[in-house]
Amino acid sequence: MPKRLQNLSLDARARAYVRVLRLSHDRGFTCNAIAKQLDLPVSTVYNWIVGKNSPLGSFIVPILTPSPSLSYLAGAMLGDGDLSRSASYHYQLRLRVRDRDFAEEVCSCFNSVLGRPKKIRNDSSGFYIVRVWSRILYEYLSDTSAIRKTVDHFPSEFIRGFADAEGSPAISVGQSQNPLFGFYIVLVNADVDLLKWIRRLMRLRFGIDSRLLKGKMHPSMWGKVPCYYLKIGRRRDQQSFADRIGFAIRRKQRKMLIALELLRRFGPSKAGAEWQRIFEKSGRLWIMRDSGEKLWSPGRDLNPWPLPF
Repeated sequence: MPKRLQNLSLDARARAYVRVLRLSHDRGFTCNAIAKQLDLPVSTVYNWIVGKNSPLGSFIVPILTPSPSLSYLAGAMLGDGDLSRSASYHYQLRLRVRDRDFAEEVCSCFNSVLGRPKKIRNDSSGFYIVRVWSRILYEYLSDTSAIRKTVDHFPSEFIRGFADAEGSPAISVGQSQNPLFGFYIVLVNADVDLLKWIRRLMRLRFGIDSRLLKGKMHPSMWGKVPCYYLKIGRRRDQQSFADRIGFAIRRKQRKMLIALELLRRFGPSKAGAEWQRIFEKSGRLWIMRDSGEKLWSPGRDLNPWPLPF
């Protein structure tokens, strides 16, 4: 019985493809003879020979050579991405997020890796969606060892992609007349092994220390699973994260830089009052005031000193 190609690895399919073309072009074998010799469906052999398709599922072959774009993409997709395979063996990679600049960054990385433009779409709920079909990328993002090889070359881009997906600057301001200002950087995920790896990466490659904490149970499609936190609490480590990794999402980067500058200039006892001049709290979120935009203009996000207080 002919093999089901979908059950073979990409490498095995590629080798079979090369043998089919060699037998056809170099030796003049017929489709039936090649199919019998290699134990493949006749229709598959015919489609490969006439160029109707290839074992890759597409003639667009992604560039999997380690690069900043591939490393960022791996981090972002491990954090917020969705990989799925249909019953008809269509391989989809999808990102669905609230931040347009995050979607734009991921879309740009897909464009670089695939060598062709992709578009961002909106859904009725206000999310931005980036969608790609590629079996090769699907298998790459499902292979931890392949991702690690890329990350070895570009660790900051990988951590930045993951932080954009699963991280944030966490702010707390006390309720007293002189509110104490609390700040830390946190990365959240249900995969404790993934967070342990990122923790080691930050410590070994950037000298950034963090604490791994277990949080509350988090609802998922499999029921409730524990959620884990990487917390960067020391000021020196926070500044190293800002200098060497950072966020690509503008609102996260801006909040982190403002918090660090306020702490540097005023200390935790006075920074809270200054923070509240720039931001106001809406539910669980800190939203920049209109007056805050004047104090911190978008064009100065990456070079904020000195603040015009």
